[in-house]
Order: sequence, then C-alpha cells, then structure tokens
Amino acid sequence: MVIDFHTHCFADALAPSAIDRLQKNANITAVHDGTLGGLKAHMAACGVDQCVVQPVATKPSQVSVINKWALENTDDKAIFFSALHPDDPGFISAAQKLKQNGFKGVKLHPDYQHFFSDEPRMMPLYEALRDLGLAVVLHAGVDIGYPAPVHCTPMMLKRVIENVPGLKLVAAHMGSHALWRDAEDVLLGLPLYIDTSYSYYALQKANMSRMICKHGAQNVLFGTDSPWMRADDEIKNIMNLDLPFEDQEAILFKNALALLHGS
Repeated sequence: MVIDFHTHCFADALAPSAIDRLQKNANITAVHDGTLGGLKAHMAACGVDQCVVQPVATKPSQVSVINKWALENTDDKAIFFSALHPDDPGFISAAQKLKQNGFKGVKLHPDYQHFFSDEPRMMPLYEALRDLGLAVVLHAGVDIGYPAPVHCTPMMLKRVIENVPGLKLVAAHMGSHALWRDAEDVLLGLPLYIDTSYSYYALQKANMSRMICKHGAQNVLFGTDSPWMRADDEIKNIMNLDLPFEDQEAILFKNALALLHGS
C-alpha cells in the first residue's frame, strides 16, 4: 500500500490558470493537469492507493468555498485536508466546524498567507487546532515560486513546538525546503512529523537516508507535492534508501494511517 500525504489539485474551472501561474512562477512543469481527476488518474497509474490533498486559502474569503469543495470530493482515494487562513477573524469557529465535518487536518502556507510561523498571534490558533485534534501541515522552508523572506524556518518551527506542546505538526519538505542542514541540526528528533515531498531531487539517497534515521522513520510521511513530482519516481526513491523494509513501509503508508485514523 502507498499513501501520498502531500498532494494538490484545483477545481476544474480553476486548474488551468492555477497550474499555468505556478509553473511560470517556479519555472517547473506539472506532471498532470492539476484537476482532481488528473490527480487521481496519476496516482492510480503510479501505484498510489490513497492521496491526501492539501488545499491552501490565499485569502480568508476562500476558506468556506474551498472547504465545501473539499468535503464534497473526499472519498476513499482522495482524502482532503481543510483550508484555514490566519487573518480570518472566525478562524477558531471555522476550525470547530471542520472538526464537526470530519476533517483530519489543516494546511497552512506561511508564504502564501503572509505570516511567520512563530508569530505570537499564531500560538492561540495552533492551540485551538491542537485541542480539536486536528493535524497541521505547514509548508516549511523556501518556496521556489515565492521571494524572500522565508516565513517558516527550522528555528521558527522549534518555537512552535516549544510553545504548543502536543500539536500534531507536519513540517513539509523534510522539515524545511532548501534549509535542510538547519532542519537536521534544529528539528530532527523533536516531536513532529516531516514529509518527503519535493526533497529527494536535492538531498539524494545518502542525505535523505541519514536524516530519516536521525529523526526516526516512524515520524516520516511519504509525499510528492504532486503535481510537481511523479509519484512512481518518488516511491522508487524511498525504496532505494538505506533503510530496512519495515521503515520503508512505515514511511510509504503506515505512519499516514496512524495519523489519519489514530491507530
């Protein structure tokens, strides 16, 4: 079994313009058309059994629309996390509604949503999500389509963990994209998940294997950042790491099952 914990797609009407804009901003090429149908077809062709979709609201007015779409489209192949925006004055009540509707977690993107991940105003919001039992997936490190400054660094994540103990936190891109040395020094071994999305291309086998061993394979989730990486290539990369088979299984699906279903 394989669960891709970090994927993206857009409503059919929005996908063409969204994918075109993102490709141009980051100078990368998508591996599918960015629709939910395209995502599912890609995952099926690549041997992925389930994917977790991580939507992002770039302004508060998008939150309810995105979450309605996510709720309507969640099924046994594509499990949607939810969208929230820190500038929404109804953030906590919206989070409570998400919990009631059965969502398992929230995706926040500090760069796109214009907040630093360790700002004091964020701590009560993280606390609310923790108390609701909702996982929080944070884009971490450099976003290749977004200019400086970096809004979520390893040290910022460390402060979040220290200030909000018990938060189910997932730091994407092996803890911090393009800041992996800092992630290894500051984050690895702390109580958080990291995902493998959009990282192997730079880290390669030796560095990724070492980081996973240091952090513990039980705390690592398989992710591709689809549509920006092919899932079949990323599966092969995980299976090629210097890790025992049981650790590869944990990364590819067992840890995701535990986080999603609490087992």
